[in-house]
Amino acid sequence: MMVNFIKRIVFIWLVAFAFLCEAEVVVNVNKGVMRPVSVALNFFDFGGDIKDNFSKVVGNDLQGTFLFRLISEGAFMQLLKGVNQRPTFPLWKIINAQYLVNAELKIDSGRLLASFVLYDVLSETPVGTFSASGDIKEWRKLAHLVSNSIYERVTGEVGYFDTKILYVAVQKQSRGKKTYRLAIMDQDGYDHKFLTNGDTIVLTPRFSPNGREFSFFSYREKIVNGRRVPISASVYRYDLTSKRTELIAHFDGMTYAPRYSPGGNLLIFSLSHRGSSSIYTFDLVTRHLTRLTKGRCIDTSPCYSPDGRYIVFNSDRGGNQQLYIMDADGSNIRRLSFSNGRYATPVWSPRNDWIAFTKFGGSGFYIGIIHPDGSGERMLASGHLVEGPTWSPNGRVIMFSHQDYAKREKIFSVDITGYNKREIPTPHYAIDPEWSAKNKILYGTSDI
Repeated sequence: MMVNFIKRIVFIWLVAFAFLCEAEVVVNVNKGVMRPVSVALNFFDFGGDIKDNFSKVVGNDLQGTFLFRLISEGAFMQLLKGVNQRPTFPLWKIINAQYLVNAELKIDSGRLLASFVLYDVLSETPVGTFSASGDIKEWRKLAHLVSNSIYERVTGEVGYFDTKILYVAVQKQSRGKKTYRLAIMDQDGYDHKFLTNGDTIVLTPRFSPNGREFSFFSYREKIVNGRRVPISASVYRYDLTSKRTELIAHFDGMTYAPRYSPGGNLLIFSLSHRGSSSIYTFDLVTRHLTRLTKGRCIDTSPCYSPDGRYIVFNSDRGGNQQLYIMDADGSNIRRLSFSNGRYATPVWSPRNDWIAFTKFGGSGFYIGIIHPDGSGERMLASGHLVEGPTWSPNGRVIMFSHQDYAKREKIFSVDITGYNKREIPTPHYAIDPEWSAKNKILYGTSDI
């Protein structure tokens, strides 16, 4: 249930037309939409059989943002046969196309070449061109790159369709037991791979800024007086190129929620010891551990700002679990949130303009955002056990996990307007999503 102040908000497109490639129509995605932009995708395939699948991926990418509406190919009054053919624009205006993508696909010696010209139909002007090639086996990635280019030209925002999602796959076993496996997939749910075998419980995978590795928290359990108690808790690093797991460090106490610093040389996390939980950094080069917060309170879920100058975290130091910000050296701690309810899992937007969080209280669970100065707080999604937000690379979409009342864990995304919530398909139940940065993922093809 959405909070009252964001119910039925009507958002407006801001559209500006231009006549040159450098001044194309731009949609302001921060304001949301009253209705999506209509786009015609005209794909021509020179002697291959990939056109339908390729155009389907592009169409799904664009429509999945809810910013675009695809015009059915059956409505086309002209079928273009390559990027060199100029459209007859009145025929595209009749079917109310605002944009036309005139694309062609060529296959030569196992390589695929994808090219297109993007037209502003109203002004009858090309506003963007694109060309890329790659191994035919990588056709889906090429399709995502085409989607990126269209999205960027129309919205003015950075595309994110070629990115990856890390998450924890949860599989239910007999007698209520669960196995937890790290997994990676494309942002649309395809090209799914398991990275661990489920021998230990794994949580909170977090990408390094270089995109070639990630950290995660892992532990085993033992039964004590009929209850499962965690043991052997440690922080690990997984290399996506070599597919090797390395113990980063084993600390005296339970370690939670590791994240990299923007430079990638530090890990920041919460370390619980003797009833309190404090925030520490660990230098991956010097192996030096530094304590940033002190006291008997519970400080956890730290996250750096994109410039590395500040850290947001949640703490009960004021009596109730709220959000706080401190300088990177642990000084100048100040409270960020002041509303009723408890706050958790804050994560800074890549654009430095918002902080996403989980909030829970008497009326349920929410995914919300707040400006770093404490203003503008609003809720984007709600439901039973929604938690763990992660940002798209352009800072305009949030992904999170949601457990329903039947205890089925799934991943959803929502944009920063609070609209356009949709499920991301996974082969098993899923928690703890983590979005990669743009174009930085390198990994092998074999499962572990």
